[in-house]
Amino acid sequence: MSGVDAGALVADHLARLGVTLRDGRAGGQVRVCVDPPPGPAEPEAVTQARTGLMTVHGREYGAPRRLGLDVATVATGILAAQGALAALLGRHRGLPVQGVTVRGPAGALQFVRHHLAIATGGGAFPFRPAGVPGPPFRTADGVWAEIEVLAGDDWAAFWRRLGLDGAGVVGAAWLPFVYRYLAGECRVPPELPAAFARHTLAEVRAAAGACGVAVVPVRRTPPPGAAQPWTVDPHGAGTDARRPERKSPDARRRTAPPDAPLHGLRVVEVTSRLQGPLAGRLLGQLGAEVTKVEPPGGDFGRHSPPLAGEHGAAYLAYNEGKRVVEIDYKHAAGLAELGELAAEADVFLHNWRPGRAEALGLDAAAVARANPAVVYAYASGWDGIADPPCPIAGDFVVQAHAGTGALLHPSGEAPVPSRLTLVDVAGGLLAAEAVLAGLLHRERTGRGCRVGSSLIRAASALAAAAGSPWGPLDGPLETAAGRLVVGAADPAAARRLRAACGLPGTAGDAEVRARLGRGTAAQWAQALPAAGVPAAEVPAGLAALPDDPRLAGLLARSGDACWVPGVPWSFDA
Repeated sequence: MSGVDAGALVADHLARLGVTLRDGRAGGQVRVCVDPPPGPAEPEAVTQARTGLMTVHGREYGAPRRLGLDVATVATGILAAQGALAALLGRHRGLPVQGVTVRGPAGALQFVRHHLAIATGGGAFPFRPAGVPGPPFRTADGVWAEIEVLAGDDWAAFWRRLGLDGAGVVGAAWLPFVYRYLAGECRVPPELPAAFARHTLAEVRAAAGACGVAVVPVRRTPPPGAAQPWTVDPHGAGTDARRPERKSPDARRRTAPPDAPLHGLRVVEVTSRLQGPLAGRLLGQLGAEVTKVEPPGGDFGRHSPPLAGEHGAAYLAYNEGKRVVEIDYKHAAGLAELGELAAEADVFLHNWRPGRAEALGLDAAAVARANPAVVYAYASGWDGIADPPCPIAGDFVVQAHAGTGALLHPSGEAPVPSRLTLVDVAGGLLAAEAVLAGLLHRERTGRGCRVGSSLIRAASALAAAAGSPWGPLDGPLETAAGRLVVGAADPAAARRLRAACGLPGTAGDAEVRARLGRGTAAQWAQALPAAGVPAAEVPAGLAALPDDPRLAGLLARSGDACWVPGVPWSFDA
């Protein structure tokens, strides 16, 4: 059973913006539908299995694992809320939009976006995974703690302070650590967790503080606050929100169909990593013309392996379709060029570290003075809590501080974060939703605004989606070949499962597991849905996802290079 309903989540998010969802219609105008794929409706666990979430979540530990949070349902609900906002915005702009539909698995696929691109792109990582699972590690006083560090020299200096020296051990762990966001796993020499275990948390944090490294204890309960998923704040009263005059469009800019809800709107995106680029990609899929500003030489991910064709597979997954311009805004001429782009934009989106926008003179107030109509969007790390644990806001330290890991695993297991970059992806979804809310606010009021979202807010949104307690049949089940997930949490489905297995209704869970173990996962995944029991084989890898007929229409080719999630919405005129 799911702990959250996608329809209820859509209604909640829209209500926070003053939009009612009644009888399936947003604002009394737009029909909003979350459709399951053909066949028996899939519960959360089956969708997690089918789309590869369990595959990646368990990769570091050698076997697929279920996630205890209903992340797929939450993501689909956010996509549906985005679609409703986009449809309402389109109607305000004179488009004949009558409804929006989102397929059930679309949300889950957002979490495997770059994993799918990598798996189907043909490239390889510049290292071979080996060793034991990477951080978080446990200290001498029994505290699990996550690590984040941005420079190799800082990494080496930190481990030297913990008693490890030499490139053979510490150096061998650096690339697996750096690539853990993309690889979905981090295996390191066992000397690293052993060194951690010889020191108390206080000693580890002292060493980290001397080296520019962040060490964040893994919480077992979510911190207070950060419940609101985003903020929408109008610019100062009395500003003129007329849209700026548009210069001639660049011939390289990819244009959306004229009936796309955001057709003709301009987004200037100055972001890196995953959260901000995902938000920009979603806005582009809704029809916006997205200009991505990158430093001279391009975003570090553009040519970072694994490659898919000429570009990094992960880079393609988040940035396809954007117009890219390289600007050195550390210097006056480049900063002036970036300011001109902001002055012409409908949306200015960035994820700079705190204080950076003010130092550049591109904070919300400054941009609004030049462009009162702008929707100024800040996709941050820690906005929403008063006392961040560290200045770095990587996905895994945010998961650690938010207690996400404790909600992901069954009772008794270590509360470690997931390598699925859950809060980066959820943060990108919420950032795009915040931008759409801001654009709709502008259409309704004539005033631009500042919108904000963050990784910690995303973690809070996911924490509200805790699933029901796990039973013996709720995780991946071993069969004669492969692993199987079944949706038999309610009594009626449980009876159908036993009947399909040729067992009496009184048969225990152990008997069911034994019976399923005598067939293959592929056989059961075909037979059980015909008996009214949702089921899916857990894929060993993600390369075969495009062949799953139940995902047809939800995936798309990125050129001839790799597969990525396609446009998740369909709009009815």
